[in-house]
Amino acid sequence: MQLKPSTVRFGRSDSARQRVRAGSAARDSAAGRRLWPRLTWPLSLAIFAIPLVLLLSTLLAPRFGAAPEVVIRVTDRYTGEGIPGAEVVADGTSISAGADGSSLVLLAEQSTPLQIEAPGYEAVSTTLTPDGLSNWQVALRPNVLSGQLTDAETAAPIQGASVALVAPDGAEQSTETDAEGRYTFDAVPDGAAVRFASSDHGVVQEEIGQRVRLDKALAPSFVMGNVTDPAGVPIAGARVAAANGSAEGLTGADGAFRLTGGADVSEILISAPGFAPTTIAVDSTRQVNAQLDNEIIRAIYANFGVLGDESRWNALLEIADTTEINAIVVDVKQDTIYYDSQVPFFRDIDGMVTPLLDMPSILADLEERGIYSIARMVVFKDPVVAAGRPDLAVKDEVTGDLWLDMNGTPWVNAFEQELWQSNADLGAELAQMGFDEVQYDYIRLPSDGDLRTAEFGSDYSETSRRAAITGAVAVGGEQIRAAGAQFAIDLFPIIALLGDDQGIGQTLQDLTPLADYVSLMIYPSHYELGNIPVDGHPNDFPAETVTYTLERSQEWAPDTMKKMRPWLQDFTYPLEGYSAYGPDEVRAQIDAAEAMGVSGWILWNAAGEFQVEALKPE
Repeated sequence: MQLKPSTVRFGRSDSARQRVRAGSAARDSAAGRRLWPRLTWPLSLAIFAIPLVLLLSTLLAPRFGAAPEVVIRVTDRYTGEGIPGAEVVADGTSISAGADGSSLVLLAEQSTPLQIEAPGYEAVSTTLTPDGLSNWQVALRPNVLSGQLTDAETAAPIQGASVALVAPDGAEQSTETDAEGRYTFDAVPDGAAVRFASSDHGVVQEEIGQRVRLDKALAPSFVMGNVTDPAGVPIAGARVAAANGSAEGLTGADGAFRLTGGADVSEILISAPGFAPTTIAVDSTRQVNAQLDNEIIRAIYANFGVLGDESRWNALLEIADTTEINAIVVDVKQDTIYYDSQVPFFRDIDGMVTPLLDMPSILADLEERGIYSIARMVVFKDPVVAAGRPDLAVKDEVTGDLWLDMNGTPWVNAFEQELWQSNADLGAELAQMGFDEVQYDYIRLPSDGDLRTAEFGSDYSETSRRAAITGAVAVGGEQIRAAGAQFAIDLFPIIALLGDDQGIGQTLQDLTPLADYVSLMIYPSHYELGNIPVDGHPNDFPAETVTYTLERSQEWAPDTMKKMRPWLQDFTYPLEGYSAYGPDEVRAQIDAAEAMGVSGWILWNAAGEFQVEALKPE
């Protein structure tokens, strides 16, 4: 119920004052009602904002009133343990971590660059900002590796061993162990491996992983001993090789050897020109005394036509069964490869691999009869390869086409190292198939034809020619021997008479040390009048031609007569004026060669037809 003002009554004495007060109060009340909508919300906001500002000021005082603090704990990445004394450099100020690897860092208002490092660890750089976490953990990767090498049998330290640190990208650091067998590497990259090599302990490599110390006990791998002939005479220059191909060496003048650098050497192969090779097991003493049996290789030649004709092949086997012949040279590559070779280089050339012969069956026939097997492969007179890979062929600088010899045959370029390797791969494949020996033929530059237009793309000096042929022979010999076969090379006899390379890159000086056997092609009919000191054409002096050529060979390659296994002539040269070659002429060559002390001989007849009457019975 609302009362009208007029109904309110006040007394006179105090009523005036009361009326004044009442009127003033009424005015104030009315004014208040009019002002509240404008004054009430700012005042309220102020009332509540003041405590909030005070609270925020309290909370933010460390950040805006003083530099914030951050705790950084430095740990080992592999163990997780703190690194005492780790150094934290914050904006140029260095702080050392405490016993648990922790340190207190004052941050700048914007950002603070940090460098965190400790001896033996890879340093870390980072930047912290004030609005980040107040506790940080930084893990440093150890980058120092040390260790000791000892002999697994004696526990003695291995001094002077080579130790290599191998980074994931292949870069290497190397050092040697000291007198205590110890080694150390600084700045070891992440993911590295370490390789140990000792002449008496072989080579071992393993990943470092999360190790800072890597001690290694290496098992001895050296083998030592002596090599003699059946009479007990030391054999100098015998080849001693680990059967797994990890090491090889030669006997000294006293027949002694010490084979080092191999890995897991459980068997060794020992061979020497003029002796049958042997394989010997290595026992715990690592001491081997070997006696080699004398071996004279007396061989005949089987070309593709003979190998592909069962009756003709059996006729050769019959010769070996009934006469002194104990070896057969088998054609495996001439123009094409006659068996199913898996060497990628040759398989990629159309028509190069023509598997017309059953080579495993041929080898089985030889092995069954105990016949020494020699694989003959032509190297640089390779027309199918020249046509299929003209970039590897000898070019005609006039026409720009393939250069052709006097018979219209293109040659590959002996300066091309891709050819060295592909032929070495083929030779190694033949060794692995079971051939006792692999023989390189046409291991030379071309000689017949107009060489004035031949372009080899290289310096054609004698030095460069010899380097090319020597390089090809070295690569082939290394791979073929490693695959388990002997290695032989066919050479022109003119180089034995004159000593230079005769334009084809061959010299006895360069090549004899690289081969197990050297087969000079001593065909008297192919000599010229005056080549040897006889009264007439050498064709009429078969024994003298052989003797003189072998004597001259020793002037260029001294003390290598047992490496000599010459090709001898068992054919009549089909030109007028050349005397026929019968059993007597063939035998005269054989006797002359054996009298010179060679380790064997090979009879050449392109048709595979040999004069059995010239041969001694079995």
